[in-house]
Amino acid sequence: MVMRISENMKFNTIVDNMFKAESDYNKLMEKITSQKEITKPSDDPIGMSRMLGFRKSMASIEQYRRNIDGCESWLTITESKLSAAGDLLIKAREVAVAQSTATASAEMRSAEAGTVQQLIDEMLALANSKYDDRYLFSGAKPEETPFSSSVRSVAEIGTAAAADGNTFNGDVTSSGAYSGSVNKTYVVKITAYDNGTGEATYDVSDDGGENWISTEETFVLPNGGSIDTGDIGDGIVLTFDDTGAADPELAAGDIFYVHAFAAGYYNGNGEEMSVNIGEGAEMSFAYSISGEAAFTDKGDGNVEIFKVLNTLKDALENNEPDTIAACLDDLKAASDQISKNISECGARINRLEIAENNLADLDLDLAELLSKTEDADITEIITRLAMKEIVLKASYAAASKIGNLTILDFLR
Repeated sequence: MVMRISENMKFNTIVDNMFKAESDYNKLMEKITSQKEITKPSDDPIGMSRMLGFRKSMASIEQYRRNIDGCESWLTITESKLSAAGDLLIKAREVAVAQSTATASAEMRSAEAGTVQQLIDEMLALANSKYDDRYLFSGAKPEETPFSSSVRSVAEIGTAAAADGNTFNGDVTSSGAYSGSVNKTYVVKITAYDNGTGEATYDVSDDGGENWISTEETFVLPNGGSIDTGDIGDGIVLTFDDTGAADPELAAGDIFYVHAFAAGYYNGNGEEMSVNIGEGAEMSFAYSISGEAAFTDKGDGNVEIFKVLNTLKDALENNEPDTIAACLDDLKAASDQISKNISECGARINRLEIAENNLADLDLDLAELLSKTEDADITEIITRLAMKEIVLKASYAAASKIGNLTILDFLR
């Protein structure tokens, strides 16, 4: 059987081939211009998926590296301030050594009391240093001025407050006698509330909400009354008052908090601020040194530095050589405490440098993988382009002669 090839079929075939050759040629030109093998998902769906994965990982690495840069700056400034504090303690010890001897007079000791007061003022300025508008030594409360110039003689409980976004429209107050030895932030989170009975259950955190304790206890919020939640830790009591409202709108998820302060000069807490410097929870990096650890005898600290310095000043003013001599050991321990935290800064900076190097290597590997997937081989494409150009020219030549290929040309 002989198939009849019409002029229209020949025309459509030649034109389709020509358009296909033009399309292939234009794709190669686009790759040369962009120098990319994949410019849109349809070019290579699997390759595009890999590219997006590589770019996401590289963006994360960039953020981790920014976090590392911020941590290094914070630790460098912290180390500098602690080194200056160590120098002040050395000067204070020199004063104590000189004035603890029998050759020192009352007048000399009184004069040196002024020197120690200057050291106290300078130490306070260092302990209250800021970086990037945040206090270096406030622990996880960088907005709080860490140290006061006057001592807090007894423990205190701050004013209770409600978190933003709470639905509760009543009042919450704090009371009790704080028995803790370090500063803490207590948080109460309502886990369930029955509007009909007024019964509520709650969880408690004593570290600002980082870890929670399920109390499995309840309190009742009646109309027109107030009920204590009970002892939420270290003698602190929160009292909820519906202020007579028919519907106090207490709800699961409402959060209330209160700051508790131990006796001393410190107003921050012993927690440390942290950021991620890599994938996984284990890559959370604590970059701050709390004032509790560096300047107090609470938490990881051993010596209340401001107490020692004030004791030394008072002993100088009162001409008490035995008390001055007794300060020497405490001043030595204070210097060791500062040195320990300086070493901790150095160790953390070293860890950051290792993490930075690892991230740089990983970023280079990902960039290489991305290049292999995305970048075009220009030499190969130019070769293919030359071949497509020959095909395209042949298509043009064939199309230009389509009108001459008739039966009349063969009858001449």
